[in-house]
Amino acid sequence: MRRERFGDIRRSSVLDRIGHSVHCGVHEHRPHGAAGGLAVITQTDHMAQTIYTPSTPIPPVRSDISAIETSPGIVVLYDDMSYAGSSLRLPMSIVEYLARLDGTRSAEYLAGKARAAGRAFSVEEFLRVVTVLEQENFLDSPRFRTYRKERDREFNDLPRRPAAHAGASYPDDPGELRKFLDEFLAADPRAAERTAPVAVIAPHIDFRVGGASYGPAYNALRKSDADTFIIFGVSHQMSYDAFMISARDFETPLGAVPADRELIAQFRRNLPFEITSDEIAHRQEHSIEFQAVFLRHIFPDRDIRIVPVLTGSLYEYVEMGSGEIEEDERLNTLYGTLRETARELGRRVCYIAGADLCHIGRKFGDGFAARDILSEVRRFDLELLARAAKPDPEGFINTLAESRNRYRVCGVAPIYATLRTAAPANGELLVYNQWDETERDSAVTFASVAYYA
Repeated sequence: MRRERFGDIRRSSVLDRIGHSVHCGVHEHRPHGAAGGLAVITQTDHMAQTIYTPSTPIPPVRSDISAIETSPGIVVLYDDMSYAGSSLRLPMSIVEYLARLDGTRSAEYLAGKARAAGRAFSVEEFLRVVTVLEQENFLDSPRFRTYRKERDREFNDLPRRPAAHAGASYPDDPGELRKFLDEFLAADPRAAERTAPVAVIAPHIDFRVGGASYGPAYNALRKSDADTFIIFGVSHQMSYDAFMISARDFETPLGAVPADRELIAQFRRNLPFEITSDEIAHRQEHSIEFQAVFLRHIFPDRDIRIVPVLTGSLYEYVEMGSGEIEEDERLNTLYGTLRETARELGRRVCYIAGADLCHIGRKFGDGFAARDILSEVRRFDLELLARAAKPDPEGFINTLAESRNRYRVCGVAPIYATLRTAAPANGELLVYNQWDETERDSAVTFASVAYYA
């Protein structure tokens, strides 16, 4: 089972690349529909009336829609951002033609291409499928854009950020959640030896498959006297600025975790340039939510604040390998200003990077099973973590750039931001693990690291 963003399918051979993963995170570990369940579109479906005529140009499928080939010839489309009302199951033959839609092409145009290739194509059936896609918000149509704008406005106006993954990746019942998280803390054999860090790297993998690896990081954080935790997370769904900060309190089943709005506002004032105030990237993102849940658990009664920062991609420096990242003045200013603003306000700060490591195997686009290279990946990870623990921020980036991030480490930006902003003296690898998802020939690796002054 492999995964692809629909925007990438359009730029590639659908039959060769459908499902090639360019996205990682909690949804990789439990593909699911956005709001409703799974809607299966078949030739026996009957729509009340199709929206588009045979000659009408049809909008393209949204570029951020994900596709997974769940079985040979069957593809599931689903929406990580939850604008769509359900996930849709389609035959590969339909998806191939959907990938050709660009806003100017009609069903008649596609039928002509099919005839020229000697292939069957039902205009009526295709328009029924397109109607479902339009009604379920899978198409990048004017109607959808209006709907998305309103949904985004509603989210940005919320006083608190809802717990998007409660009841799915972790229990939504407070008692069950406390027991659930306590088991991860108790699994740490060195829990009593942990000392207070100035920063940690903690996983953001789904609690249900990697929860025990959170334990060492959060046993260390329990010793911290910090009043503000600056959390750097991965923005899996979208990246529209280097720092995407939320000033909203994060709801959890154990109670809300307040945002440090004074620090966030002062940070914005201290910057010599503006950064985005759009918080939509936080709506479905789990990499910070999981840290907020664990912080509220280990500090149930303490007055703590968080600064939730989703970090934009460092693709230019890692996958492209262009330039010296330490010379990026915008990044240098962001890291330095955030650190100095916390000092200016007298905050006792601890930093958290919510970061996973490698994503390998067929689900992520490799032509082989992950188990074939798990030993190789372990060696790579331990070398990378040694650079991170030293700490050596530039060495960390250079190690990734040498292979153009061959193993798809998704926590690059939050780890680098933590190293540069916290500026710790030394670090210690607490735990390293691999989740070998054998049924999908895929694997994800992750670790916990503690840093000290």
